[in-house]
Amino acid sequence: MLLAACGAPEPGVGGGQARRQDDGWTAAPRITAVERQGTGGLVVRGAASPGARVVLRGGQDAVFAAGADATGRFELNIGRLTAPVVLTPEVQIGQYPAPGPERLLLVEQAEAPLAALLVEGQASRRLSPAPVLDVVDGDGAGLVASGRGRPGAQISVSADGSTPVTVGVSADGRWVAALPSTADRATHITVGDIGFDYPGPGSAGDRIERAGSGWRVAQVLSPSARLTSWFPDM
Repeated sequence: MLLAACGAPEPGVGGGQARRQDDGWTAAPRITAVERQGTGGLVVRGAASPGARVVLRGGQDAVFAAGADATGRFELNIGRLTAPVVLTPEVQIGQYPAPGPERLLLVEQAEAPLAALLVEGQASRRLSPAPVLDVVDGDGAGLVASGRGRPGAQISVSADGSTPVTVGVSADGRWVAALPSTADRATHITVGDIGFDYPGPGSAGDRIERAGSGWRVAQVLSPSARLTSWFPDM
C-alpha cells in the first residue's frame, strides 16, 4: 500500500511552528488522540492556535478540515477508511498551508484502529493501544524500540539474546531504547519477558503493509535515507 505522504520538515513532536503571512508565528497542529466513533469511522482530536483552520492532507483524494475552537481544540471526523493512509497535519494560514513536523498513520482494523505519529529523526509515537512494545523504528543501519509504561519504571530491552538495555519510563509514560550493535534486519526483540519478531525493513519504496504480526511503514526520504516503522499487533 503506497504511502499517502512521506516528506517531513525538521524534526519535533507537536512543538513545530509555522510562519503567518504577517511574519508572526502560529503553533503547528498537535494530534493528541484518535478514536473510533460509535457510528463508525475515526475521529482525530488535537490542539492548534485558537480559531485556526486545521487540515489533514493525504494527496488530492484525502483532505479533511475543521476549525479549532476558542481554546485551540479541534476535532476532525475521518469517517471509514478503506485503506491505510499517512496524513500530513497542517494549519491553513490564508491561502498558504503550513505543515507540522509529524505525519499521522491511520489503519482501520476490526479490533481497534492503529494510530501513530511518524517524525523524522525521532521515535514514532503510537497513540492507539499497544502491547508493552509500541514500535520498532529503523533507519537502515540501527534499530530503536519504544513503548509506554508507568512513569519512573525501568524497562529491560534486548535483541537476539544480547545483553539487555535498561531504560527508564519518562514522566509522560514513554520509554525509548536504542538497540546497540543491532543492524536494521529481522530481529527477535524482548521487552521484559515478552518477545516480538521484528520482520526487518522489507523491500524498497514507500509502503504501508502487513509484516509478521504487525504493520510496517516504509518511508523513502531521499536516495540515501529511508525509515521503517513496525507496529506490533495488540
